[in-house]
Amino acid sequence: MVSLTNPFEELFADRRRVAVAVVGVLALAAVPYSTTAFVTDIIFTGLVFVMLGVSWNLVAGYAGQISLGHHAFFGLGAFVSAWLTTPTRAGLPESIQSPALLAILVGALVAGLLALVLGPLLFRLTGHYFAIGTLAVAAIIQLVLLDQRQFSGGSSGYLVETSLEPETVYLLMLLATVAAILLTYAIVNSRSGLGMRAVHDDEDAASSLGVNPLRYKLMSFAVASGMAGLAGGFFAQFSGYINADSTLGVTYMVDTLVVVVLGGMGTMAGPLLGAGLFLTLDTVLRQTAGEFATTIEGALIIIFVIFVPGGLYKLLTDRSGGDDARESDDGGAAERTE
Repeated sequence: MVSLTNPFEELFADRRRVAVAVVGVLALAAVPYSTTAFVTDIIFTGLVFVMLGVSWNLVAGYAGQISLGHHAFFGLGAFVSAWLTTPTRAGLPESIQSPALLAILVGALVAGLLALVLGPLLFRLTGHYFAIGTLAVAAIIQLVLLDQRQFSGGSSGYLVETSLEPETVYLLMLLATVAAILLTYAIVNSRSGLGMRAVHDDEDAASSLGVNPLRYKLMSFAVASGMAGLAGGFFAQFSGYINADSTLGVTYMVDTLVVVVLGGMGTMAGPLLGAGLFLTLDTVLRQTAGEFATTIEGALIIIFVIFVPGGLYKLLTDRSGGDDARESDDGGAAERTE
């Protein structure tokens, strides 16, 4: 049973779980200094997918709003951080040049604010119309940047100059990912989380009980978009290169969906497990199957969705005799107490 006044009470009550988490974070922190650049790139990509998965899961898995334009905020955060650290390349005044960390935070803020502005319009749509609307917004942002070549670099892309070493960006990304997970956990296990659950289960019934659906949908949308923008900012500073075709491409949206579906939608641990599974499959198959890797991945994902619809987390909890994924995350909405 989770307390609404102290959402972390249950999380930190299990010392073994806390110890495992601390050891895991420390092990990830050691990756840039104990492995090769290739391995570091792979783990960094995994952290990006974790943050994208956790953030998308907040708005889709908990608030029930299936957004297909999440990658737009990822790409926007990447370009804003690039413009602020390397403004002259986009024809912007050199006076706005900012430290990399500040540029990343501004990119996340811009992504979150854009979601707040667009949210009231998009949430006039429901169901698959909302999903199509968010996808259209993402396509518009991508087309605008592709057309404005001076800001995006066109097909040549945009080279990003940063004062931070790749190892530093990696460590900051790791800290940001942990912070995003804790923030999401706090939101889900709060009164706001109850409101999101209510909207997810039955928006009309929630509204009749005094819950403001727009408030909770907007909050989840803005927070999730800000997190996606944060991931994009770190990605731009780590890779040193972004391209409107790829960074704003729908591939990131598809991969995010796969990560959440594989891990378990509507669960806190799902995106973490899904990112690990997806990244492992992708890396191994590309090394062994070559050009057939994508085909095999698609087949495996389809099989997984059909036979394990609750995701990897549901499979593991069922095998261990635990509660279902949703109940084990928040103790059940009906059982929450102050």
